[in-house]
Amino acid sequence: MSEVNKRKQRIIDAAIEVLKESSIEETTVRKIALKAGLTTGSLYHHYKNKDEIMFDVMKQSLQFTHKMVETVKDERIARKGKELLSEIVSEVTKRLSKIDEQKLHILLLSDVIVKDRPIKDKYQKNYLEIIKNTADLFGEAFEIQNNEYKKSVASILVAAVDGIAIQQALGVLPEDLNKMIDTFNAFFTESIPLFLENHME
Repeated sequence: MSEVNKRKQRIIDAAIEVLKESSIEETTVRKIALKAGLTTGSLYHHYKNKDEIMFDVMKQSLQFTHKMVETVKDERIARKGKELLSEIVSEVTKRLSKIDEQKLHILLLSDVIVKDRPIKDKYQKNYLEIIKNTADLFGEAFEIQNNEYKKSVASILVAAVDGIAIQQALGVLPEDLNKMIDTFNAFFTESIPLFLENHME
């Protein structure tokens, strides 16, 4: 990781810590800089405003899909079927286990939607990219030609993970989180291949 990326990650981590203690409105660039051990001027060297920091905080909570796509592209290996699903299971488990980040993801997303912030377009483009990349992976892994099915399956998976985040934020998940995650992963690893097998055309 480059020095610039390390500094940005330090700012993101500091923002997460501030958001655990304060509301979005109370979270300021000054508070984030202080938590990161930086001056506000130094922070502005990496981010133009608070919205940009909040976007990267939210994007990090969706990192499992970005990481999955990057791994496949970097290694230039076309993962097939269950091998891809196994990697998805691993990354989904990591994401769902980060309860605080899940809550922040929902908090930031709802704030952008409800208040119709200018950065909303950036959030929309990011989600579309996540769905497209996940759909492309499914297409390669299962040799699916039907773009509609690829996109639908990808959208359902991303929506399901976000749904778990909402339930985590509300505190309505079963007490045994690990068992629930295992059930979630088993459902998708068993149902996706079966669905795609029946809808290959």
